[in-house]
Amino acid sequence: MASAQPQILSPADSAIWREFYLDTFVDRASEHYQRYIASPQQFSDGIHYEEYIWDCLRSPTRITSKRFRLELENKTELFVMADDHSRDRVIGPPLWPFPPYSVACFKSKLLVEWLNSLPEDIYVFDASVSWTLVLTHEYDAKRRYCLCCGVLPAAS
Repeated sequence: MASAQPQILSPADSAIWREFYLDTFVDRASEHYQRYIASPQQFSDGIHYEEYIWDCLRSPTRITSKRFRLELENKTELFVMADDHSRDRVIGPPLWPFPPYSVACFKSKLLVEWLNSLPEDIYVFDASVSWTLVLTHEYDAKRRYCLCCGVLPAAS
């Protein structure tokens, strides 16, 4: 039996959802966004941006990776996207395994199963685009650095 796969949205639908996401959560006018995200550079494997969208989030709240996973379990259908980075800049963890700038639609349980196969830096939201969960590659002295924005129900 084939393993379950997420639904990869069409390029047009992915672009729409990415725009909704950026408009809702990201300070696109910031110098950091303009310099490192909105101005992609040429690399050996194509044109990519250099930094992370999460560096430009408006009013992020830091959460634990445990809370990140708990929030995923409380949802049904989730949209997931990742930064578009070059293989020249990312060593070790996997890159986004789907087409560049695509958005994948996961059932909650499937996303939890896929977390180790996805890049360290992913952006999770639902069709309401009223909240986001962000898993980053950063760690502090104790734990993985995760973020959230928007209204989230209390974790149970």
